[in-house]
Amino acid sequence: MLKAERPIESPYGSDPVARLMKRLTDEGFTTDQTEQEWTEFGEIIFRRAEKISFASGETIFIFTRVPEINERILRQTSQAVVHSYSARSVSQKALSVLQSTTVYHCLVSESEQPHNETLNPFITRTGGATFIPVVIVPEINEVLYPVLEEKVGSIRPRVQYLQYLLGERRENVNMHRMTVQAFYVSIAVVALLLIAIGLSFVH
Repeated sequence: MLKAERPIESPYGSDPVARLMKRLTDEGFTTDQTEQEWTEFGEIIFRRAEKISFASGETIFIFTRVPEINERILRQTSQAVVHSYSARSVSQKALSVLQSTTVYHCLVSESEQPHNETLNPFITRTGGATFIPVVIVPEINEVLYPVLEEKVGSIRPRVQYLQYLLGERRENVNMHRMTVQAFYVSIAVVALLLIAIGLSFVH
């Protein structure tokens, strides 16, 4: 999905990176880094703790400046980020079905070339982490993110939340609602199977 023009209601200027960072701050995200560090080193991370049902989670936005963007860079960065945020402890792995960590990796291109890569193949869900790639080209005010599709399932509300932050969607969205519902449905199915097995032994 491309966004070539700043939404009329957005007061944060025409730079999509600055606009998104400002919205993140408004939404309760924090960073340990300074704007000077972002300018100098080309990477900054915003985080917000989440409570998802009875599990603790986190939503993370990583901004990384890159000279150019191609399929190789997208693949390498997706693999590296997912590995960094996958579940490590036993408890995290046990609750990984809730996909409680959502990572938006915003690759900020230094070029002025528009991009039209299909980002859906780089969406990854593993070890309790959902990775969503985003390409931003500030020079032409372009934002490229995965196209919404019904078959993507729980990715849809996560992309809708990104649209909300970008000013393309007026209403906020609970991006974990579908995941939690699926989790409880799975528990109910398992419970019914156990009851059926128990009754079969009784008879």
